Amino acid sequence: MTAELRQLVEDTIARGVGARVFPLRWQGQRVWVKQAVPNKVKGWHRLQRLIATLTGLPMLRPTVSPGGAAGLQSEGRVLGSLALAGVPVPDVILQTDVWLVMGDNGAILQNVIEDAVRDGDEALVTGLIERAAQALAGLHARAAAHGAPLLRNITLRDAGDIGFIDFEEDPNARMPLPDAQARDVLLFLFSIQRGFKRRADLVRAGWQAYLTAAGRDAPQLKPVGKVVRFLGPVYWLLRPFRRWLGTDALNGMLAYRILHHGIRRQS
Repeated sequence: MTAELRQLVEDTIARGVGARVFPLRWQGQRVWVKQAVPNKVKGWHRLQRLIATLTGLPMLRPTVSPGGAAGLQSEGRVLGSLALAGVPVPDVILQTDVWLVMGDNGAILQNVIEDAVRDGDEALVTGLIERAAQALAGLHARAAAHGAPLLRNITLRDAGDIGFIDFEEDPNARMPLPDAQARDVLLFLFSIQRGFKRRADLVRAGWQAYLTAAGRDAPQLKPVGKVVRFLGPVYWLLRPFRRWLGTDALNGMLAYRILHHGIRRQS
């Protein structure tokens, strides 16, 4: 069976699929094939490492995939260890140096939430954000970090539970665990702000749900507070120019404001 699956994948790639990640039907189930990418490390990542050192913020260190066989092997190892820890991640079915076959892990959460927004189901929208935050706290409770827990990398599985995909980045190997988890929290909240603009209520719901699930004395909250305090002067410097800022900068400022108020209330 392994030989048959390998042949199916290679034949499909040879025909040209037009996507790095693509689905296949295998034994009546949908599986996903992920192809290796070139090394993503760029020159400016050295500057990023320097900034992380100068600011004392390890979470600013670059966590890009090494690409190639090393990148796939890293992701396969992470998926295997998380599965053993009980984290709902895709099963690794078959792996080579150039591609990885994984089981299906459910619908992309961002798409599900967008559908609920269009349907006007606000209870479902808020509930899904809160459940995603709780699931991220659960992943962190297993002494792990995701690396890129954006809404597009979180899934709603067939059984109704929240799952995670896309573990190309391995922040655990590049910074202390609390910093990697703090980085997860910031990226998760930013993805909510970026995906659902003018919905500060959803960012607050995600933040409060994470705090409740993780516990307000969780070690990762210290580096969250540190980076929020560090960004304070940047926020006030940019605020007069916000009408000229790009979308990402504006979303970052809005997410910062919510985090700042939340951290201040905890103090």
